[in-house]
Amino acid sequence: MKVKTKPTKENTYRKMLKEIVQENPFSTDDYFQTLFPPQVVIETTCACNQHCTYCGRSYMERSKGNMTRATFGKIVHEIALESPLTDVLPAFMGEALTYGDELFARLAMARRLGCQKIVLNTNGTLVEKYISQILAGNVDRIIISCDAHKPETHQKVRPGEKTGGLEVVYRGVHALTAAMKQRGLDKPFVEVGFTVFDENEQEVDDFVAYWQDHGVITKTHPKGYHAGVIPGGEFRRSVGPDRIPCGWVRDTAVVLWNGNVVLCPCDAEAKYVAGNIETQSLREIWNGPLKWIRELHHRRRFADLPEVCRKCPDWQSRTSNVFFPDEARKKQYIDYVQLGKPVVHSSSTATPPPKVD
Repeated sequence: MKVKTKPTKENTYRKMLKEIVQENPFSTDDYFQTLFPPQVVIETTCACNQHCTYCGRSYMERSKGNMTRATFGKIVHEIALESPLTDVLPAFMGEALTYGDELFARLAMARRLGCQKIVLNTNGTLVEKYISQILAGNVDRIIISCDAHKPETHQKVRPGEKTGGLEVVYRGVHALTAAMKQRGLDKPFVEVGFTVFDENEQEVDDFVAYWQDHGVITKTHPKGYHAGVIPGGEFRRSVGPDRIPCGWVRDTAVVLWNGNVVLCPCDAEAKYVAGNIETQSLREIWNGPLKWIRELHHRRRFADLPEVCRKCPDWQSRTSNVFFPDEARKKQYIDYVQLGKPVVHSSSTATPPPKVD
C-alpha cells in the first residue's frame, strides 16, 4: 500500500500507475506463509442494484444467491476464535447494503463473537439510508466505490436503475462524515475509491483533490479483469521473468454464498474451488490447496499454477495509492491496518509443492 498526503499537480494518474506496477508485496524475498488468512471476503449476497461495466458480476455465469445466516455465523465464529484481527469483508459479487437490516444483524453477530476488524465495501447508493446502522459500532472501515467525478461518467461505468447516480453517492458520503463529526466519532474510517480506466482517467486528479479537501481518505486502483471474466487484460498475461508473485492469493480468502472457498478475490466465476466451508474449516482450506498456490507464486513457478491463476492478468493490480487529508489521520489509519499481524512461519521449511494440474 502506497500512502500519500494531499496530491500535487505532479501526481497525475499515469505517474501513479507506474508506481503501482512497480510496487508489490512480493518484490523482495521476504515471504511468510500465514496460518490463517489476514482477510476474509464473505459473499453475503449476490444481489446488486448496479450493472458496472468492469465488475465480474456483470459477466459471470455461476449461480447467485444469499448466504444463510448459519453459514455466515460459522465463518465469523471461526475467525473470532482463530484470528480476531482478521479483516472481515461481507461483500464480494454483490452490494451488501441491499441486504438491509439482515446485513447489520450479521455484522452485530460478528462483533459479539469477537471479530474486531469489520470492513464494509459498498457502491454508496444506500449509505445515506443506513447511516444509523453504519455508525452502530459494528463497522470499522467503510470503502465507498465511486469511480467517477462527473455524473455522466458514473452513469456510464456504474449504470443502475433508480439508484440516484453519483449525486446520491456523494450526498451519502457527506451525510455520513457529518454525522460522525456531530457524534464525535473517529470510526469507521471512511474511504472513497476510484478504479481507473479509459472512461474516467481524466477525472481522477479532480476526484482525489475534491475528497482531500473534504477530509476523506481517498484511494485509486488500476483496473482489474477478475481473472479474465472481464474482456481485455491479455497484455498482462505472463508466466515469464517479468511476472511477479501476486498479492491477492497471499492474504485473502473468499467464501461464496454457497460456502465454496475460491482461489482469490479475482476469481469471480469460481473457476477454482479449494473447498467448502460447510464440510471443512477455513483454516484447513487455507493451509491445504491454497497454501500450495501461494508457494508456487513465491517460488515463481507460474507455469505450474492452475489455469485460472496462470492466465490471470490481475497480478499487477493488488496495490492501491492512498491519499490522506492530514498526517494525524494517516497515522490512525496505518496503526489500525497494521493492528494484529497474524502468526506466521517461514515458507523455507515447507515441503516443496506438487505440480498442480
